[in-house]
Amino acid sequence: MGQRVAGLLRPPRRSYPGFLAPGRSDRLAARAGRQLGRIDPRLDPPHGLVRLGVAVCIALTLVVGAVYFVKAVDRLGADARTNAATSFDDRQYGGGLSIGVDQTALDEARGRIPERASYRLVVGPSAPNVDQFARYFLMPRRPDPDARWVLCYDCDLSRFGDELHVVWQNDAGIALGLLPG
Repeated sequence: MGQRVAGLLRPPRRSYPGFLAPGRSDRLAARAGRQLGRIDPRLDPPHGLVRLGVAVCIALTLVVGAVYFVKAVDRLGADARTNAATSFDDRQYGGGLSIGVDQTALDEARGRIPERASYRLVVGPSAPNVDQFARYFLMPRRPDPDARWVLCYDCDLSRFGDELHVVWQNDAGIALGLLPG
């Protein structure tokens, strides 16, 4: 009975107006402070030191992760600047420049062979890797061993006889021609 009477005598709880009530961030900070208090190794000798070690490892991981994240974002910016500084030809011929493709010859082939047509690529001994790059570069045109269009890259044109009508040719021995169909 005494508790009932004490409850009646207790002053009612005040409800704070919204702007005076503690904010969510304040409640979270208080809760985090209570949790951090549990890390103190003096409070719980066998487990407190382990908790402190785990907290230190987590803190170090977060710091190292933040530092490397900033470095990675900075490097991405440098890579973007480098890529933006490249010319149209550098982007278009990227890997082909390292294997020694003739840009003019491939541009002529791309401009003269219709997109739905197929082509025959004949490569001589001095340019063994050109076929893979030309296949990529001339897409959507497809290579076909029996095609009418012939791209002769450092090859002997005499193998086609008089049938090949040469449409374009340069001094390096690269020719683009059309066989009768």
